[in-house]
Amino acid sequence: MSDLLAPNPSPPASRRWMPRSFYARAALILTVPIVVLQLAVAVMFLQRHYEDVTVQMTTNMAREVALVRGRPDLAGPLGIELGQGPVSNRIGVWDLSGRAMREQFEQLFEGVRVDALTTRKQVRLGFADGTWMEFSRSSVSASNPHQLLVLMVGVALLMTAISFLFMRGQIRPIYRLARAAEAFGRGQSMKYVPTGAREVRAAGTAFLHMRTRIERHIEQRTLLLSGVSHDLRTPLTRMKLELSMMEGPEAEELTRDVAAMERIIDTFLDFAHEDAVAKREPVDALDLLREAARTAPGDVEIWGVPATVDLQAGSIVRALGNLMGNALSYGSCARAGVTVSDQTVAFTVEDDGPGIPEADREAATRPFSRLDTARSNTRGNVGLGLSIVRDVARAHGGVLRLGQSETLGGLKAEIVIPI
Repeated sequence: MSDLLAPNPSPPASRRWMPRSFYARAALILTVPIVVLQLAVAVMFLQRHYEDVTVQMTTNMAREVALVRGRPDLAGPLGIELGQGPVSNRIGVWDLSGRAMREQFEQLFEGVRVDALTTRKQVRLGFADGTWMEFSRSSVSASNPHQLLVLMVGVALLMTAISFLFMRGQIRPIYRLARAAEAFGRGQSMKYVPTGAREVRAAGTAFLHMRTRIERHIEQRTLLLSGVSHDLRTPLTRMKLELSMMEGPEAEELTRDVAAMERIIDTFLDFAHEDAVAKREPVDALDLLREAARTAPGDVEIWGVPATVDLQAGSIVRALGNLMGNALSYGSCARAGVTVSDQTVAFTVEDDGPGIPEADREAATRPFSRLDTARSNTRGNVGLGLSIVRDVARAHGGVLRLGQSETLGGLKAEIVIPI
């Protein structure tokens, strides 16, 4: 449970570039193949269309240019315009077909200059003798070649958007399952109906079965211990009545034993009723601390600031009362406080007692575990105090941390609950 509030371990260096969320990873799985496929198709198309087709059409056009240079009278029927003057050698940066066209003309005509920027639809060739020829760009490259690229990119974007929407719909049931599981871990019973894909529905059904079994187990445990305590109270009541009519030191010792047994029964009931389905409500954390201090067997110094958080008020007061009772039992003074951050609320109880060694802190929170086995049990100590506190913290989705007090030198018990 202590790992719930601990930072996640760092992923391997080879996976740090991967997104953290499942939605982002699924989107990456969808988009990467589409992008790679589009790039492969684009490269193949560009190489075949802009180079091979352009070279073929340019070669055919070069024959007409050579014919017109020998027979100027054929320029009109072939759609070629003649003129005199310098020609700039300009090709657009993204004009891939223009580059293939210029390379082909330069191989066929020595010293030729190609201007593909005179107009968007015309190409002008300048020769060494100062003449130039201008003809339609469609004679050397296919018209509107960008339409295929635009259509390809547009369809890719549309399909990617549809894939994102579809993936979002598939992941939404997983989010609902996670919220229901988190709510149950914090002591809330959220309505949940399995939906989504077959695997997600199977996981949701398994969660519902698990939640039902846990709730049934808690109910059976509560009924069992409640029944046992009820059966024990009847003979204890008779024993108290009989002892009230007896006198002497033996009667006093027996009376103390009966009182200790009653405390043990009450402790059993407290432990049994710490279930995970108690209702949480907005309460003032500082008021809960003060209420628990009023039930403590001594004075407890209280510090902190008021803060409203959603908690199970009764169980929190009982847990803090147990901590304060332990603090005053094994120490001469105790102090308790509450701190609230954006993510957690922490209740702290400290004392000046002997504390608990670090090696024994995990064992101290186990049910029915008593570190001092030689100590008399007439006080009703059955080793459930810290277990109840830990169960209360777990019911809220938090943890119980034991350490050493820096101010008093004794035990420091801290209940950390996410909000």
